[in-house]
Amino acid sequence: MRLWDVRAGLQALQTLGRLAEQTKAALARRIQGEPLPENAQATLHHALDHLSEVREGFILSLRTSAVPSFAELRALVERVLMDWSAWEAMGFRFMPAFQLARPGDQVFFFHHAYIAMGILPRLPDYAVTFPHQRRPTYADIPVPGTPGEVLDRIEEMEHVVWVAENADLESAPADSVRRTYAFFEASAWLVATELSRWMGRRGWPGLRPEG
Repeated sequence: MRLWDVRAGLQALQTLGRLAEQTKAALARRIQGEPLPENAQATLHHALDHLSEVREGFILSLRTSAVPSFAELRALVERVLMDWSAWEAMGFRFMPAFQLARPGDQVFFFHHAYIAMGILPRLPDYAVTFPHQRRPTYADIPVPGTPGEVLDRIEEMEHVVWVAENADLESAPADSVRRTYAFFEASAWLVATELSRWMGRRGWPGLRPEG
C-alpha cells in the first residue's frame, strides 16, 4: 500500500476492521467453550499474521528517544534481534542486500494498533461485549506507557491468539484473554467509527460499506 494513496488506505482499513470483528467473534466462541468452524480457525491464523506485522511495524517505528532508560533499550534490542549463529553453523551465509526494502503495511497496522490500545479503556459501554462480564467496561485495562510495555502487549496478544487457534484457551491467563479480546473489539470499533465518517462525508467510489 502506498501511504499517500488515501483510497488504498481506506480499503486497507476496511479489511483490517473486518478481520478485527471476525477475530473478536472467534475468540468469543473459544471463551465460551464452543468449537471453531474452519473459517474461524482461518481467521485466527490471519489475526496472528496481522499481529506479526504489527510487531514489525513497532520495530520499524521505534526511536531510541522514546525509550525511557538504557536498560529497557538493551532489553528491546535483545528481544527484536535474532541469533543467526545456528544457521551459520549449518553453512548458511547471508549476503548483504544492495537495495533497501521499503516497509509495506506494517507501520500503518502498528499505528492503528497503538491507537486502539490507547482508546481501549475509553471504549463506550455499548461497544463492550466481553462474555460473562458484569459491567461493560475496559476502563481497568491500562494503556502501555513505554515501548517495552507496548511490545509486551503485542507478544501477549500473539500468545493468546496462538493458543485460541491451537489449544485450550483455558491454558492462557484470563486477564490476557480479556485484554486481547478487548483490543480486537477496540480495533473494530475504531475502524467502524472512522470509516463511517469518511464514507458518509466523502462517498469514496470503490469502497463498499460493511454489511
